Formats: sequence, structure tokens, C-alpha cells
Amino acid sequence: MKYICHLIAIIASFVLLFAAYGGRVNPMEWTLPSIATLALPVIAMIAIVLLALLALFRQWRSVAVIVGALLLSWPTLRLISPFNLSHPDADPDKVQLKVLSINVQEFNWFDGNTEPNKTMRYILDQDADIVAIQEATVYFTFEQLKPIKPMLEELYKKYPYRKDGYYDVGILSKYPITPVESPVLAQDSLSYFIKAWDVDAPGGELRVVNMHLSSLRFSGNDTRILDSMNKPSGRKQRAQSVLKKLTDGFRSHTRLSETIRELLNVTTGDVLVMGDMNDTPGSYAYRTICGEDMRDSWADVGFGPIYTFHDHHLYVKIDHILYRGDMKVLSSRRDKEGESDHYPLVAVFER
Repeated sequence: MKYICHLIAIIASFVLLFAAYGGRVNPMEWTLPSIATLALPVIAMIAIVLLALLALFRQWRSVAVIVGALLLSWPTLRLISPFNLSHPDADPDKVQLKVLSINVQEFNWFDGNTEPNKTMRYILDQDADIVAIQEATVYFTFEQLKPIKPMLEELYKKYPYRKDGYYDVGILSKYPITPVESPVLAQDSLSYFIKAWDVDAPGGELRVVNMHLSSLRFSGNDTRILDSMNKPSGRKQRAQSVLKKLTDGFRSHTRLSETIRELLNVTTGDVLVMGDMNDTPGSYAYRTICGEDMRDSWADVGFGPIYTFHDHHLYVKIDHILYRGDMKVLSSRRDKEGESDHYPLVAVFER
């Protein structure tokens, strides 16, 4: 019994470490580590439950093995579930900037709903200084969307500077914005999904990069596959389909994340990178974008694990607010508001 427990602990620890550091492996070369990193929250929970059971049966050597693996995995686990017990104190001599990032799922106009959209209502109620929206109104402007029309006057008054329509990503700002013209973003295949603006914000100019990395290639049929994974019939075929989609998605993320990193390398000053990464903390895309200089607002001041995607029984944090420069994050939170399949992220910075 003792040896079996020890073997189980060793295997569990290996899987945990493989998942925790799988994001360091380029998916173009090997995709399995990226898939393991996507499953890291579940793997970590299993390891903790196993740890408790081993402790209950006084298998201390096996307990020590799993504890060691958890400690070695902490640099990645803290990105998923930080334990910041307090927030930094605000400096009264500095200005604060509130930002909001939200995947709006095209404000659900495709459902034929004409009621005022709850997602837009939430955005306006938050009164953030800068709002980065993803999965916005491609080929449509706000004026063309019936669920938005009742709030247009308030929207235009609150956010006189904005960009929407014809792009997947957009921005709403209280302060003047200037589109960033860069060869890095000039490629047609990227221009809909990565945009940057220089914002004349309090505390000095701020570059805002809004991203919506490609989804993990799940169509409506694929999400039905996910919903039915617990059914025995045809499970192997469904699993193979999902794995193929994941592989294609991770490889697409690699190219898009390297594009963002290339832009960050030629950008100076304060920078915010916000949006729907469609990838989790610690993933290859996340590590590529963060590099050695970007910080994660949730990891710095948040507490505990959260998820921002909540559809089709998938609960993962794939939306992020990253930052660097001469500014400090004071607070970060996830709200459960709106009509989208994503929950919004809000952060307050001091500059």
C-alpha cells in the first residue's frame, strides 16, 4: 500500500509539473504541453485532494512529494490563484485610471433581441475611463444595432472617443485616442483581431493594445461535442475532434501572441494589453505576450481563482488585463454581468 501511494504521488506530481511548465513549450513544436496547461486548474485541484487523502492515511513521504511539486509549480499557480490579502494604498498625489475589458459577443444582436442590451448597460454603469471591447460589431456600427440604440445618447456623451464597426476589437475612451500605425499590425489577417491606440490619458500618454486571439476553433457543432463528452457513445471520435481543434487553436495563438510581443518590443512608456486571449495564465501565448516586462493585474492584486468564460460547461480565465510602465495597479476584479459568454474584468491603476 505504501509503495502504491508513493507511485501515485510521483505520477500526480509529474503531471502537475508538466502542466505548470507546459506553457514554456512552443505549440508549433509540441501541442500536448499546451493542452496540459489549459487543464492545470483541474490538475492542481486533483493534486490537492490527493494530498489530503495521503495525509489522512499518514503517507508522509508521498505527501512530501506532492507538496514539493506544488511548491515548484507555484510560479504558475499564483497566476491562476493568487492570494493577495490586501490592496496597495493609493497615493493622493497621483491620478487614478479605471479600465474595463469585455468580450461583448456582438451585443447579442444575432438573437433578434430588441430589448436594451445588458452588456452595454453594464459598460455605461461602470463609468470606466477606457473600455476595450472584443467580439464587437464587425461590419456594423452601434447605430445599426437595435439593442444599443436606446443608450446611444448616453454612450456618445460618456465616450466621445471611440472606435467600433468593421473590426472585431474596439475601444471606448473618455480621452483622445490616436490609432497606432505599425507594420506589425498591418497584415490583413491580424488587423481585425489586434488593434492599438495611444490614449491621451491623465498621467500622460498610454498605449492600449486590444487583443482577441483566435478561439480554440470550436464551432457550434464542436461545443455540442463538449456538452456531450460524458456520453459513452462515440466518445473517442468526439475527443479526437476536440483535440484537433485545440491543436489548431494553440498554433494560431502562437503567431498572434508573437505579433503582440513584437509590437511591445518597439513600444516605450506605459502600456496596457487587454482582451480575450482565449488562453489561460501560464500558457505559451500568455508567456510570450508578458515576456519579462508585462505584469498581470489579477496576479498582482487579486485573490483566488476566477473564470471569465462560462459557456458550454467550460470555466476558464481566458481574459486578461496586463500592464507595464510607471503605473501601479490598485485593484482588479471580475464581475458577473452582461449577456455575453464572457465575464468582464475591471482594474484601477495609479499613475
